[in-house]
Amino acid sequence: MNAENIKPASPYSIRRRLMLGLGILITVTSFIETGVAYDVALREVDGIADTHMAQMARALRHDRFERSAPRLPTPEGKDEKNSFKIQITPIPEGEFPFPSRDNGNIMRGYSMRDIGGKSYRIYTTYSRSNKIEVMHDMALRSASARELALRIMLPFFIISPLMLLCVWLGISLSLRPLFTSRNEIGKRDANDLSPLSVAGVPMELLPFVNEINALFARVSNAFIAQKNFVADAAHELRSPLAALRLQVQGLQKAGSDETRNTAAERLTAGIDRASRLVEQMLILAREESAERLHEEVDLSALTRLAISDVLPLSQVRGIDIGAKLPLKANDQHSKTKGNPEALRIMVGNILDNAVKYAPLQGIVNVSLQRNQDGLILRVEDNGPGVSEEDRLRIFERFHRSAETSSTTIGSGLGMAIVKAIADAHNVSIDITQSSELGGLAVTLHFR
Repeated sequence: MNAENIKPASPYSIRRRLMLGLGILITVTSFIETGVAYDVALREVDGIADTHMAQMARALRHDRFERSAPRLPTPEGKDEKNSFKIQITPIPEGEFPFPSRDNGNIMRGYSMRDIGGKSYRIYTTYSRSNKIEVMHDMALRSASARELALRIMLPFFIISPLMLLCVWLGISLSLRPLFTSRNEIGKRDANDLSPLSVAGVPMELLPFVNEINALFARVSNAFIAQKNFVADAAHELRSPLAALRLQVQGLQKAGSDETRNTAAERLTAGIDRASRLVEQMLILAREESAERLHEEVDLSALTRLAISDVLPLSQVRGIDIGAKLPLKANDQHSKTKGNPEALRIMVGNILDNAVKYAPLQGIVNVSLQRNQDGLILRVEDNGPGVSEEDRLRIFERFHRSAETSSTTIGSGLGMAIVKAIADAHNVSIDITQSSELGGLAVTLHFR
């Protein structure tokens, strides 16, 4: 599928989604709280009204009413919701005024009854001569409960919009660092890859900003490696190419077979040097900008492979390579984390330098051991070594010591490649004089 035909997902607003979610939550919560408040208010109204009904009925149990005058007083007041209806019915003479509980036709206490299409709560009791009933309309109770619930919830309804406003302001203030970073990126030049400011960034957004800064750092390293490669190529390839051109001209002007053969050998050697230089430059550019996943590596086995890579050169120069690798292959004590290809290049370059700089029929020793801090790989030779001044510059690009530049063919990039790979693997390097062989000793500390 063509990337141009992929439709981007519709953008959405975090603030709008949060406000919508909180609005729905507050609305649902308000309905639930209103229902709970109404239920609680109804229970309170029922309790209070029932208590008033019982108190009124007990007060009316005193025989102060005439038997012949049944009454149904209906108090009229301004607050009709709290009014009660009282009905006093005389008991016929000769009947026992306090009926037995076993008589199912006579009720005492609370009961429900429909009167005139309305539902009433009735409290019934008896005096010596009267049946006393105190009644309360259930519709009035419900209205009282609704009014009480509304009074309870009214502050919440008023505060809810203010809550949403405060939440909106809080979200806006919380997202301000994100907008600040966006504006900072938008105003930047294409070549500005400096880290974004983390001042005032909240904890939730800090990982996001840190990852952007890490991405800027990786891109910056890739740009620097590219610029260095272009600069190095322009500077260092000029002389080899000019030398090759002169050698080709010398080959064309050769007047005898001997001269022609000599020119051809020089041309071949020049091509080899240029090829080696280009190869080293490409390796250095790749290692400086590479971002690889590290895996478990058997350093003992990897060192043996690196030694096999330099065996042809060591045999030509008669170099005796002694390997002291007491750790067995595939032993867990020789394992480290890293990129196998890069580590092989690093160890191979160190060995290649040792073989080149050691004298003919010289000695190169390789040892691997583990201490409490990690693995230690040491490469020593009996060559001329490196002066204290040159040790400080040994990792610079195209730097070659004065003692060896005239006797050994090289590009001056081998140790720069070693440093780039070591930095990527958190490996420290010590450059010292070998106490055993007298030449250079390169020690790698793997942690």
